[in-house]
Amino acid sequence: MRGSSALLQGLAVGVAAAAAFVAAHAAYARRARAAPEDALAEDDATEDAAECEPAVRMIRDHVSKKHPQGLAVELVMLDDVRIESVFMFEVAHLSAYAPKAGRRNKMDLGKDDGGYSREYNQLLGAQDAILQDIVRSPGGDTISTAFLRAGPRSELHFEPSRVRAAIVTAGGLCPGLNNIIQGLVRTLISLYGVEKVYGVRGGYGGFAEAPIELTLERVVGLQNKGGTMIGSGRGSFDLAKTIGFLKQHRISQLYVVGGDGTHRAANKIADEARRLKLNIAVCGVPKTIDNDIDLLDRSFGFSTAVEEAQAAILSAQTEARCNLPNGIGIVKLMGRHSGFIAVHATMCSGEVDLCLVPEVPVVTEGPLGILPHLERVLERKGHAVIVVAEGAGEEIFGTSAVLDAGGNRKLPELGLWLKDQIVAYMQARGKVATVKYVDPSYMIRSVPANASDSIYCELLAQNVVHGAMAGYTAFSVGMRNNRLVYIPINAMVKKSPRQMDAHGQTWERVLSITRQPNTVPPKEAKAPQAPAPPP
Repeated sequence: MRGSSALLQGLAVGVAAAAAFVAAHAAYARRARAAPEDALAEDDATEDAAECEPAVRMIRDHVSKKHPQGLAVELVMLDDVRIESVFMFEVAHLSAYAPKAGRRNKMDLGKDDGGYSREYNQLLGAQDAILQDIVRSPGGDTISTAFLRAGPRSELHFEPSRVRAAIVTAGGLCPGLNNIIQGLVRTLISLYGVEKVYGVRGGYGGFAEAPIELTLERVVGLQNKGGTMIGSGRGSFDLAKTIGFLKQHRISQLYVVGGDGTHRAANKIADEARRLKLNIAVCGVPKTIDNDIDLLDRSFGFSTAVEEAQAAILSAQTEARCNLPNGIGIVKLMGRHSGFIAVHATMCSGEVDLCLVPEVPVVTEGPLGILPHLERVLERKGHAVIVVAEGAGEEIFGTSAVLDAGGNRKLPELGLWLKDQIVAYMQARGKVATVKYVDPSYMIRSVPANASDSIYCELLAQNVVHGAMAGYTAFSVGMRNNRLVYIPINAMVKKSPRQMDAHGQTWERVLSITRQPNTVPPKEAKAPQAPAPPP
C-alpha cells in the first residue's frame, strides 16, 4: 500500500515516545508515593526530576493548550490504560496514477460575486487521524485503528476552475437530501469556483439521460423542502453507461448520495475509473434513514425521523387512551434490518409499552410472551402503545424470497398480524380490545430535515468536497466519535447493514421504559484462552 509503512511508523513512533515519557513520570510518582518525602535521597530526587522533566512538560503543555484556564481537578495517571500503536484505514488517492494540479488551497469566497480569498484556519495532512477505538479498559489492547480526519488539505489535486462535478441521489427518500445537494453546490461553486455542477436525474438510471445543471440560484431555499430536487430511484445501475456519462460530460468529481447498496455500486465506479486511469474522484455521502450503515455514529435524516415519529406515537397513544375499554395503538416505523429508529423513538416518547425490533426475537405467549405482557399493561393503565420496526418478526414469518427493484426483501406486516393476534387473545379471555394501526413511514421520509440534521448535512457536504478536491477517491464521509472522517467505501459496506447490539445498553434502556419481557438469548461466554506455551 502506497505510503502505508511510513504512515504507520510515524504514528507508532509518536505514540511510543509519548508513552515513554508518561511511563517515566508514572515511575517517579510511584516511587514518591512508596517512600516518605524526607526519605528520598537528594541525588535520587534530582535524578528522578530530570528523568521526568519531559513528561511533566508534555503534560503541562497538553493541559494548557486544551484548557487555557487550567483544570480544577487533579489528573490521575492510569498505569494500565495505554495506546502504543495506531493503524489507519487507507483512503485511495488519485495521485497514484494521475498528476496533481499542485495548487495551494485557499478559501476563494464568492469570487463570482466580488468575493475575496483568505487562508483556512486549519489545514490537515495525511496523518491527521481520528481514533476508532476510544473506549479503553485496564489491561486491554494497546493498539487502535483510526480514520483519516476530514477537512481541507494544503494542496489541491484538481484545478478548481476546470472541475466538472456530478451529483446523484439513489434509493429511498430521507430528510436532508436537499440539504446535501445545496451544500455540495454551494461548496463547489462558492468555495472552490468549479466550472459546472450537474445533477443526475432519478438515481443511477439517470446516467443514461441528459443531466441538469445546478447553480447557486437553483438551490436557494432548497433546505426547507423535503425529498430531492434531482429525483431518486432504486436499481438501474449500469457501469458501462455510467463511465460513458462521466467521459462524455468530462466529469472529474462524482458525488453519490445513498445507502450501502448505492455505495457498493459507487465503489465499482471508482474501481473502474482507476482501472482506466481516469482522473475522477468518486465520493459518497451515506444516506439511510434507518441509521444502519456500519462504522458511523449516525447517518443524516435519522434525528429528523426520530423526531417526526413522536407525532405518530402521540396520535396512537391518544387513540388508545380514548377508545375504551382496552385501547391499543400500534405504530409501524422504518427499520428493515435494524431497530434504531424504533428504539430511539421509544426512549424519546416515554409512552411506549412494547417495542419490537429485528434484533430481538418476537415471542407471543408464555412467560416471555408479548400478549400476556400487553394484558398486564391494560390491567394496570387501561391502554397500551406498541412500536414495531418494519423488519421485526422474520422468525415468525420466515425470510421472504420476493425482492423489490433495489434488491431488498419484501418484509412481512408484523403490525397488522399482531393486531389480529391481540384481538383474538383478548376475546379468548372474554375481554374486548380496540386496536388502531398507524403507519407514518412515507410522511417521515418526505419531511425537511430538522435543525440538527441540517447542520450535519452542511458539514458532510463541505467535507466530502474537501476530500475530492484533495484527490481522495473511493471514500465516503461520515461522523465517527463526533468527528468528521473519510472512510474507504469497501470498509464501510463490508458489514453493512449493521444492527443494534441486543446485549448493549441501548436495549436495556428500552426495557427499563417499556417493562416488557426480554427475549434476547443469553450472551455466549467467551471461551478461555489457552495459556501461552513456555519459552
